Amino acid sequence: SIREAGERAARIVGNMLQFSRGTESKITVINLNNLIDKALDLASNDYDLRKKYDFKNIRITKQYDELPDIQCAETPIEQVFLNLFKNSAQAMSGYFQDSDKVPEIFIKTEKLNNHVRIEIGDNGPGMEEPVRKRIFEPFFSTKEPGIGTGLGLSVSYYIIVEGHGGKISVESSPGSGTVFIITLPIQRGD
Repeated sequence: SIREAGERAARIVGNMLQFSRGTESKITVINLNNLIDKALDLASNDYDLRKKYDFKNIRITKQYDELPDIQCAETPIEQVFLNLFKNSAQAMSGYFQDSDKVPEIFIKTEKLNNHVRIEIGDNGPGMEEPVRKRIFEPFFSTKEPGIGTGLGLSVSYYIIVEGHGGKISVESSPGSGTVFIITLPIQRGD
């Protein structure tokens, strides 16, 4: 048990160091399923009493297709995944307090022709249409002052669309959870 805990701690610290050092946007060939798992590892170790959520209390459901490696900037894409996981966790915090339902984040990946598609969703409170329409705007936030800057999703949009030639969209309605859909080209320029 001690050895497993030590190995897990070493893996977490390694992921955190790699994430914090990876400020340059160097294009490499990576496996997105592995990158999603790394982002999940980072998110699961992000606990702060002020944020009022514990990622370890969220059920994670994965449905990974076998994906080809893609060309992308690893750290920015990992930042997008981490941001989506944290936003889901924050949106669900407190939502299930008076319910026997369990908060859940589900992740689905699949290959579509020259692209890969990633869905990251939750069974949380969802969004009203006016919020959903503005969700990618810089400085727009539904969080209380001091909790967020309103930049996470606009930066994520920029990373996916401008930085990688992909697409990101959101599907959500009140009481039905939220799903973010990301499509990335396998080869740069596709």
